[in-house]
Amino acid sequence: MQSGEHFNSSEILPPALRGFITISEIDHADFLVSDLFRRKFGHPPPDMPRHLVGFYRDASGGLHLAGYSHMMPFGDVYLSGGSCSNGDTMRLMQPEQRDALRDAGGLWFYLLKYAFRKYADCCDAFFGHCGDRRALEVALQAGFIQTQHEHLIVNWHKPLHPNIQRALLAKVHALGTF
Repeated sequence: MQSGEHFNSSEILPPALRGFITISEIDHADFLVSDLFRRKFGHPPPDMPRHLVGFYRDASGGLHLAGYSHMMPFGDVYLSGGSCSNGDTMRLMQPEQRDALRDAGGLWFYLLKYAFRKYADCCDAFFGHCGDRRALEVALQAGFIQTQHEHLIVNWHKPLHPNIQRALLAKVHALGTF
């Protein structure tokens, strides 16, 4: 499996967020993300690679888990799922930091932007399954588009022949909810 592009996440963050938000990939979600993931989804996080985390740095330099998203390799595409934010960490932020993060699009927006850049050479498309109205707004702003299938979204980040797009869409749609 390709590791994806190596870059500093501050390159995708607006200047207003660079002092207190960073994004990174971690090898294993269980140590850092388990409590948050169980609280949000009722089961452990996936045990396969591509765990993206957003961290908040407080005034004393302490790091706090602010959000998580998983990109699961599925053949020639990546499936985006398990995305969540940590309300406890959001409440630690100064009001102006929360406002800056919200005004810039939110943490999930930047987790997606990070994934789209990092794994662009690892897959032909990114797919998501999104039934929440607000999450869909963020996903569309980040680069996903809706498909003809309810809740199934895609980011065609590189040119593909329409026949290839249809085949990939059919393959992912056949999975059902992921």
